[in-house]
Amino acid sequence: MFTLVWRRCRVEVRFSCFALLAFCCIFTGMDGGASFLGAAALHEAAHLGAMWGLGAPPERVALSALGCRVEPGRNRPLPDRAQSLVSLAGPGVNLLAFLALAALGWAGHPFARANLALGLLHSLPVEPLDGGLALRYLLRDFFGAERAEQISRITSALCVFPLALLGFLVLLRTRYNYSLLALSLYLMLYLVLGKDDAQA
Repeated sequence: MFTLVWRRCRVEVRFSCFALLAFCCIFTGMDGGASFLGAAALHEAAHLGAMWGLGAPPERVALSALGCRVEPGRNRPLPDRAQSLVSLAGPGVNLLAFLALAALGWAGHPFARANLALGLLHSLPVEPLDGGLALRYLLRDFFGAERAEQISRITSALCVFPLALLGFLVLLRTRYNYSLLALSLYLMLYLVLGKDDAQA
């Protein structure tokens, strides 16, 4: 594990992060792996930038193959609406990056496609994706934590099952592309286990 401290924030980069990069390079080539890493770095930088911009810098950031785990500062907790903005900052920046590259005529570049994929995926109102967390924060601000959790779980389930069906159809059509189906199964497992990433 590689560790550094930047502005009182402890940043941990785990070995699995490098393993994921190697996996992407093997199966998508160097361009695909680098593009995915660049889009993911832009995505996470947007989350962190939003937190700093809202006056609540994180205390700890852990990067692994499962994503970026951020521990917000205990002295400056963010209200729910601000938390939703932090959640949407990642996919928002990815989509803006794709639009900017498309305007320049580079919509087919691997980096543009990686940004589009991350932006669309994390815009879905499914937990633990950013869109799902943003929805939960907004609902919690209006209806309270318990009601917000119920609505968010139902919304996530209603979105995951069509996503799983689409992933199955993609697998049947291509005979090898199982990534969407695997993602859908992971999201289903998350919903069943009931892990809560929207705790304040």
